[in-house]
Amino acid sequence: MSDSEINSNNSTLNSPSNPYYLGSSDNPSSVLVTNVFNGVGFNAWKRAMIIALSAKNKLGFVDGSITQPALNSSEYPGWYRVNSMVISWLLNSLHKNIADSVLFLQSASQIWTELNQRYEQSSGALIYQIQQKLYSISQGSDDFSTYYTKLMKIWDELRVVQDLPACSCTAATAINKFLDDQKLIQLLMGLNDSYKIIRGQILMMKPLPSLSTAYALIIQEEQQREVNYVPVFNNDTIAMNVSHNHSFSSSKKSLTCTHCKKSGHTESQCYRLVGFPSTFKFTKGKKDESQSVVIDLFRIMICG
Repeated sequence: MSDSEINSNNSTLNSPSNPYYLGSSDNPSSVLVTNVFNGVGFNAWKRAMIIALSAKNKLGFVDGSITQPALNSSEYPGWYRVNSMVISWLLNSLHKNIADSVLFLQSASQIWTELNQRYEQSSGALIYQIQQKLYSISQGSDDFSTYYTKLMKIWDELRVVQDLPACSCTAATAINKFLDDQKLIQLLMGLNDSYKIIRGQILMMKPLPSLSTAYALIIQEEQQREVNYVPVFNNDTIAMNVSHNHSFSSSKKSLTCTHCKKSGHTESQCYRLVGFPSTFKFTKGKKDESQSVVIDLFRIMICG
């Protein structure tokens, strides 16, 4: 191989568009997805991994489109290096028990194929599960934004599983409108009854608005409620609290200590018997203090 060919190959490898390229931020300890796959939710994990690997231009190493070169090929060292990096990313994105079960497979493509064969469900069973989850969801205690996000996640998951082909025929617009209307109806069906007025207003629109328009209308309604919210106090509760405090104060005044003859406490709570706390502030006047001094002097004279 001539020097010009070597320089050309090195220049190509240093280009981010080359799948064999590894940047300074690429390292074996990276975790490409937020949620590590633990055996549940394979399709969501797979989708997240495809997005991450596509962003790094390494999807070909798992889907088989980049094949292993011959051992004596000049491309083999570069392929082996990147393949090892992608294997590390896959293993870091799997629970330890699952990662250990695919650790000794030789290529990222083999690991990807094994995981798909092991965890990917048939489309019919998966669509059934998603539809069941979709029709059982309701707003409940969630605010509208949280409820809408949950629905969007399920709709996106269903779209990926069904994998409907893009259509450019004249009927495509009507079909998409029908599907959007179905989503809108599902959204409105799961709303709490407190939204029944705005729900009725949306259903009366002709044609039905888009999801984004309905979202804006409901959010506006929710914000308007917050502006107009006035706290309601229960008069019975207020009266009960006042009565309770008054009763407590009256009952405290009715107590009398048999030791010091003062009101407000009993003998078991009397500080003269149990001791004064460190934070207690004495309020004895000057007259009482002088009397106490005289009494002390008198005792000294007697006791000599």
